[in-house]
Amino acid sequence: MEAGYGPGLFARVTQDGVEQVTAAAGAADLADSRPISPTDRFRIGSITKAFVATVVLQLVAEGRIAVEDPVGGWLPEYPLHPELTLGHLLALRSGLPCYTGALIGNPPDWRVLDRYHAPEDLVRLALTLDGHTPPGLAHRRSSTDYLLLGLVVEWVTGQRLDAQVWQRIIAPLQLRDTYFPTVDPTLRGRHAAGYVRCDGRYRPCPEVTPSQSWASGAMVSTPADLARFFDALLDGELLPPDQLAAMRAAVAIDDQHGYGYGLHRFRFDDGTVGFGHYGVAPGYESLVVRIDTGRTVVLYRNSFDKASPLPWNNLVMSAARG
Repeated sequence: MEAGYGPGLFARVTQDGVEQVTAAAGAADLADSRPISPTDRFRIGSITKAFVATVVLQLVAEGRIAVEDPVGGWLPEYPLHPELTLGHLLALRSGLPCYTGALIGNPPDWRVLDRYHAPEDLVRLALTLDGHTPPGLAHRRSSTDYLLLGLVVEWVTGQRLDAQVWQRIIAPLQLRDTYFPTVDPTLRGRHAAGYVRCDGRYRPCPEVTPSQSWASGAMVSTPADLARFFDALLDGELLPPDQLAAMRAAVAIDDQHGYGYGLHRFRFDDGTVGFGHYGVAPGYESLVVRIDTGRTVVLYRNSFDKASPLPWNNLVMSAARG
């Protein structure tokens, strides 16, 4: 496997929900050289944000919350900027620093990922950090934003966030290989083993508590389930037109990228537009893009390589959308 794209790489392409092609290379587990397969589960990282944003916008459609609501009105126990709204959180424009670096420390203490972290504690940690800016000024990838959204969902519904995701999305779409872990670090069922690439070698990635990412990145899925979710979402099965339009109304980050409410917008060189999300989790990296032609591409590898991230406009993506 080419350096930076192993140990295993898997791609699935659908057109209007019908599988067109799958392709795999490399191993799901270096210990036994088992080939990576379409039924292997993996940690989807920040793709979780698209699920959570969908739940939030379903609550908006039901009239239970509004994107203009000040977050402090729902979560008064935190010292938040008075102009911070749910819309800012959905668009990753809160101005709040991300807690993850402070949680792990410098030098890193990976032992903190062996124990449970309540989302309330992680939010409080983020609020102690330097780097706050007024909400709405710029897009910034901060896991803190989606922790706050998860807490709002729980406050409004009186139920756990993972339960809301299950009953509103996973169960209706019959995503049988998708789940939202909150405590147990062990991947259930058939799955690809995760690795970290460092010093030119793939090293097994230790299992970590999903509580360290929760609403910002804890979910587990498969390529087939992710394609089904994004097809259903962008075909209007999960949200009314106004809320789906708000998800797609991405603010530009650069010439090729924008971010709406829980969705990345990707613009190819030929002007083709797609929507989806990146995902990075311990041991895994993934990408889903649903092109406006109805073609959906899911790509994942069972490794994390900080020096060589998976590019969105890669050869697989170019071939699949052709």
